[in-house]
Amino acid sequence: MKATIKKVRFIKEYENRYGTMYLFAVSYNDTEALYSSKDRGQQKFVEGKEVEFEETVKTKDSGDTFTTIKPAQAKFSPQVKREQSKYSGFAMSYAKDLVIADKIPLSEISDYTKKMFSLMVELDKTL
Repeated sequence: MKATIKKVRFIKEYENRYGTMYLFAVSYNDTEALYSSKDRGQQKFVEGKEVEFEETVKTKDSGDTFTTIKPAQAKFSPQVKREQSKYSGFAMSYAKDLVIADKIPLSEISDYTKKMFSLMVELDKTL
């Protein structure tokens, strides 16, 4: 889900199995959700910024429900990461082909390699 954050309010500091955590109330789209951060000065949810996040509705023992959120994370499998690691070699090879065909000067091979690599990674995100 994507939404513009309206308000972020610190609630409390607490301890759990991951160490010291900080609980925040985050308001967006007429909803208030809880966000736990390891950092007191968290920068994942900032007022006025649009953020992509995952929303989960949980139920307390009393039967009351509440919403928690966490920042969206790219979910790439090991196979996708392995495939992406090959992109640098492909990008350099394609840029070399442009140099050999006299389409770009040798001095620009690095720039074109980086552009092609970035494009390949961006295209993966659309899959």
